[in-house]
Amino acid sequence: MWTTFVGFMGSGKTTVADALQAASGRPVVHLDEAVAARAGCRVAEIFARDGEPAFRDLELQELAALDPARNLVVDTGGGIVQTPAAVELMRERGVVIWLDAPWETIRARLKGGAPGERPLVDRLGWAGLEELFRGRRQLYAAAADFRLPATAAEPAQLARTAMLRSLVWSRRRPEQRR
Repeated sequence: MWTTFVGFMGSGKTTVADALQAASGRPVVHLDEAVAARAGCRVAEIFARDGEPAFRDLELQELAALDPARNLVVDTGGGIVQTPAAVELMRERGVVIWLDAPWETIRARLKGGAPGERPLVDRLGWAGLEELFRGRRQLYAAAADFRLPATAAEPAQLARTAMLRSLVWSRRRPEQRR
């Protein structure tokens, strides 16, 4: 069973996934890193060279290539919820947890990033990024089995909560999971 984290960029998915790995010993897959390794270049280069649709295709391919029988922690990119086939795959293979941070927290976390590190920040600017953030919230809510407010809580605490939510989810009968 997978425990998959979704949420906007800067919501803490990578940090909480690493904390869950440390607490549980389960292997973690950072999907953006896996896509970059497969493509042989950074995510920002994929966006610049081939565009977002090509990146989303690579993201879906990499997600589909993960072993559905492995007990994985999966850290996704912020836009994965825009790909219905990816959402379906994540939901089939385990529990999906939305790390929901408020816009002010996201913006503060992203301000310290280097230029080129987050292609959408550079392309959209803060106003466009906030609009994207607001538009994706309903997609995260629809994809997720659980929502975790990702504000002041420590990553280790969020990881413990995610472990409990995963356990609750896994003990439900299949027809009760969604």
